[in-house]
Amino acid sequence: MDLIKRKKSILNYNELKNISAKSSLVNADGPFLVQKNIWSKQILKSSDRFELNLFEKSKTLFSFRELVVIRAKTRQGLVIDSKILKGEFSSFKNIQSIEQEIYDLDFKIRKNSFDLDYFEIIHTHPTGCYIEKEDGHEVISLGGLSQSDYDVANYLQNKFQVGFRLKAICPGGITYCSI
Repeated sequence: MDLIKRKKSILNYNELKNISAKSSLVNADGPFLVQKNIWSKQILKSSDRFELNLFEKSKTLFSFRELVVIRAKTRQGLVIDSKILKGEFSSFKNIQSIEQEIYDLDFKIRKNSFDLDYFEIIHTHPTGCYIEKEDGHEVISLGGLSQSDYDVANYLQNKFQVGFRLKAICPGGITYCSI
């Protein structure tokens, strides 16, 4: 479903935070919101400037194209981003591109004698949190990280023997983060 084109009632972070006070789907936990589902517990936060810019680059005149950035974080506090990858995050071809970016980032980190702490996989999602009317009732739908997102992260974690964290940037300025 292309929510960007159809102009559904996409919720922003503050609207979702207000709804969380009346709903058990999302719970407030300090400055963040937390959503639990079958396969995970996810933190929802307001998207930062980098995430909003990446999401804007995903939108084209006629469609939405998923973008992926791999971010390496070192124990010394250095952050290095990959180039922006285009295409579906979980497709086989793109997993190969992600693996190459991870090798490149790892090389840069080792070349400069830093210690890698973990990688983040930051990607855009076309669907977010929205409300629609169904049989006279308002129904809330929550986007976020999918089971296939976690499967890819687990595959990469096993292959590279380093931690991976996930972020999904959704419409409305909401970013889902793995815990």
